[in-house]
Amino acid sequence: MIGEKAMNSMDPMLFTRFWLLLAAVGGAILPVALSDEPSRKRAIVQVVCGALMAIFLAPALERRFMPDSAAEVQAGVSFLIGFFGLKLASLAQRLIDTRGESIANRVIDRIAGGDKP
Repeated sequence: MIGEKAMNSMDPMLFTRFWLLLAAVGGAILPVALSDEPSRKRAIVQVVCGALMAIFLAPALERRFMPDSAAEVQAGVSFLIGFFGLKLASLAQRLIDTRGESIANRVIDRIAGGDKP
């Protein structure tokens, strides 16, 4: 009864933000729980970084692509970013390391007009 009364008196926006934080942390914890990595230090860093990605990236994606979505959908997006965010960042980093210069040159040519024969 006390918990229900507290939930009813809680600000809905605060509850939604707490729900999204919980989803972000949960999504970040899952890959660590599934890995065979024995290092606690690395596990903590992965959870913190995955949660931070979800906390900062999910609202931007939701505002841009799903502005009127329900809290449950927002929590799902936060969870997925927490879960896959570090893997996607790692893939992007590898892409930049291997092809970054050619991609940058193409972007610069497109913006600046490039050399026309």
